[in-house]
Amino acid sequence: MLHSNPVPNPSGPQPAVWDCETAILLRSILLPIFNRVSSWTALIDEMQAKEYSLAFRGGTFSIIDDRNGQRLCGLRFLGLSMQELVARMGRPKVVVRSGRHANGELLRDPSELSRN
Repeated sequence: MLHSNPVPNPSGPQPAVWDCETAILLRSILLPIFNRVSSWTALIDEMQAKEYSLAFRGGTFSIIDDRNGQRLCGLRFLGLSMQELVARMGRPKVVVRSGRHANGELLRDPSELSRN
């Protein structure tokens, strides 16, 4: 069950506040995906198969629920860091979304840049 965060923070996206059972379930679904993939393309494909996407929101790496467009969580929630992922898979390809503060979408294929 998702609980609202009572204190908004204008400095960036706030993580969802999950009850402990939901948090454990969410980690048990997402963390194995992050641990087994060896490329950003594979990660994006596996996340899309589960109806999630990867993006930056307010400069923070975020997992987005594609069903409602809401930020689900970030890497810290999973116990991961961007440095760890970059060391393993290289730098992700990101297209910046203009008009939004530090927002961007991860690209599956760099050729998508020319189409966006």
